[in-house]
Amino acid sequence: MAVETPRKASLNMIPFYLERKMSSQNNHLVKRIVVESPASSANVGPGFDVFALALGSPKDRVIVTPRREGLKLSVEGKGFEQIPTAPAGNTAGVVATKMMYDFRLPAGIEVKIVKGVPVSMGMGSSAASAAAVAFAINRLFSLDLDANTLVKYAAEGELASAGKPHADNVSASLLGGFTIVRSYDPVDVIRVDPPENLGICIASPQISYGAKKTAQFRAVIPSSIELDRLVHNVGNASALVAAVFRRDLKLFGRALDDSVVEPARSKLIPGYEEVKRAAVENGALGVTISGAGPSLAAFFDNSLVDGTLIGDVMCQAFRNAHVEASYHVTRPGEGTTIVDEA
Repeated sequence: MAVETPRKASLNMIPFYLERKMSSQNNHLVKRIVVESPASSANVGPGFDVFALALGSPKDRVIVTPRREGLKLSVEGKGFEQIPTAPAGNTAGVVATKMMYDFRLPAGIEVKIVKGVPVSMGMGSSAASAAAVAFAINRLFSLDLDANTLVKYAAEGELASAGKPHADNVSASLLGGFTIVRSYDPVDVIRVDPPENLGICIASPQISYGAKKTAQFRAVIPSSIELDRLVHNVGNASALVAAVFRRDLKLFGRALDDSVVEPARSKLIPGYEEVKRAAVENGALGVTISGAGPSLAAFFDNSLVDGTLIGDVMCQAFRNAHVEASYHVTRPGEGTTIVDEA
């Protein structure tokens, strides 16, 4: 999808409600805002393109500053060399371009992205940057967009990395907690606080799938499914939501079972079955592919189990499959937050 170049805005092109805010806050264009957006684990269990969970760590940091005109974009940090800096090829750039055009912003924007979320590991790296920019522009220019509208704009950025405006990762990065995308047209997202004792261990195999990893993992998904598999997934998806509301971690683990997407994607991950088995045998309540993969997310009760033990055995299982891996242990996280405003 082509990205339109924003027109140079003048005051008489700005919608009345925004012009009124500018007149009452005429110094806001000199501000700089720094925000952080967390990694996320999407497609949780049977919740393909619907469920996502914000992670406590890692995070992207994004600095947005008004400039005279145009869009300037830079990237540094973890894996920066893999990330395009041309706005049309960068998720944050697509979001900024779209918002500049739609709201006729009275200034250009400089966006600096400091990556903390690893690229192409299934932890919503592109979504974290997109969510951060949507949040920052909304705040910087006092647009007062509601949560669903912010999710919609952030999801536009996923066109650059995934080819479609997926809302699951960006909703978790923006809103935090456990998110449910009830509808894409119109965008309607429900946020729920996850259970307090929910621990998450993300094990990431060091595998390169090239520049179009997400496309490869989507290509293997079946285009049609049998009725019994649909019933299976609807039942588990419903149970997973019930588990979150009831704070029932054992039910949460049982409800992660997906009979549609994960069986197809698992074939692209060496050692998948062995890694899952090792995690469960060492205290995990359940394991699922994180996002599009190749990372696997193991969930556990952090009041009873040491997540580092789960991470150690998962990485050993990957090594047994001749794949190096690393892990980190975290908890559900907050959404996008302001670090600094000036």
